[in-house]
Amino acid sequence: MAEPSAAGHVPSLYRGVGAQRYHDLSHQDGTEIASVLGLLENLPDQALAGLRVLELACGSGRVTLPMAAAGHRVLATDLSTDMLSLLAKRLTEPRAIQLGIADRIEIQQADMVSFDIKESFKAICLPTASITLLNPEQRRTALQHAAAHMATGGALIISTDRVLPEAAATSTVWLRPGIRLTEEIDHAGRRRRTILRCHDEEYVSELYLVTPEDLVNDLREVGLFVTTQHSTPDPVLPHHINVILGAVNQR
Repeated sequence: MAEPSAAGHVPSLYRGVGAQRYHDLSHQDGTEIASVLGLLENLPDQALAGLRVLELACGSGRVTLPMAAAGHRVLATDLSTDMLSLLAKRLTEPRAIQLGIADRIEIQQADMVSFDIKESFKAICLPTASITLLNPEQRRTALQHAAAHMATGGALIISTDRVLPEAAATSTVWLRPGIRLTEEIDHAGRRRRTILRCHDEEYVSELYLVTPEDLVNDLREVGLFVTTQHSTPDPVLPHHINVILGAVNQR
C-alpha cells in the first residue's frame, strides 16, 4: 500500500508493528473477493489466459491468496516491505504450498503511483479502497500507469468507499475488545482520517473521499471505460458502501 501521511510521529499502519495489526484485523475479511474473482473469470478474451494479474497495494495478501487459489498467476506488489514480508510468510504455510498457491504468486516491492514493470497483464487489481490513500494528482498518475500495463482486452479492477452524506463527522466503532476505530470526516474538504487504537497503541491514516463517479471520470481520461460496478454495504462503518469497478482496455 502507499504510505499514508500520519499526524506527528504516530506510527504507520502499514509498517512495523502497525503492519501486523492491520493484517490481524483484515486478513479474514471477505469483502470484495467474490466480485474480484467474478470479474477475472469473465474476461472477454480467452487469449489473455496465459497472462498474469498485477495487484497493486496487495498488503499481506487478503485478495492475493484467493486470486491465486482460483488459478490466477499474480504479481503482488506493495510499497511496504513489512506488508510484503507478512505475505511471504503466508506463502510458506502448508495450505499455500499444497494447493499450489505459493507457486502462482510473485512478490515485488513497487509504488502504485510510479511503478514500471516490463510486462503486460490480463488484469490490474487495486482492491481495499487503497486508491483513497492518494491525492487527485497521484490517483490520476496511478491510473495512467495501470492503463499502460494492461493488455488489450484486459481489465482494471479497482475499489473505493462511497461515504454517504449522512455519515457522521466523527464516529467510533469497536472492532474487538480493546480495539476501536475512530473516523473523522471532512465532507466539504473531501478528506477523512481513521484512527485505530489498539489498547495503548495508535495508528492514523489520512485518506481522501473518492466517489465511484470520480473514478469513472479519471478512467475515461486514460482511455478506460467502466463496464461493471458492484456495491456492498461496509461491514464495519455505517453509511459507507464498498464499490468495485471493472473497466476493460479496448485499445
